[in-house]
Amino acid sequence: MSNTFRYDKTYESELIALLKKDPEWNSFTHAGKIDVFKSALLSSRTYICKSQGEVCGYLRALVDGFGIYVSELYVAPAFRNNGYGKGLLKELKQDHPDQVVYVLSDEDLYYEKLGCKRVGSVFQL
Repeated sequence: MSNTFRYDKTYESELIALLKKDPEWNSFTHAGKIDVFKSALLSSRTYICKSQGEVCGYLRALVDGFGIYVSELYVAPAFRNNGYGKGLLKELKQDHPDQVVYVLSDEDLYYEKLGCKRVGSVFQL
């Protein structure tokens, strides 16, 4: 069972600790970029996912009035294949029912599996 929440600073340390476990996310969490990332989490539309009381993933999206652009979607490896990423996307879409949501991703197979429509070089929910 998971729950999704709008991100706020109270989740910062737990989310950063989770991402630091994954070397592929070092570009967000290394010393030279961590403060920029923390600021981006707060200034974007960000959600976290918790399972069994611990943060297991997050989604960060940019909202500009023309559309919503998912910049990052992450679910920790131990929690994957449980629908948590899909739940984060659903929460975002529910909060913005009248706007088009685009996903900027290099994980094409995942979004194809969810049934997202390719529009040029991005996916549309």
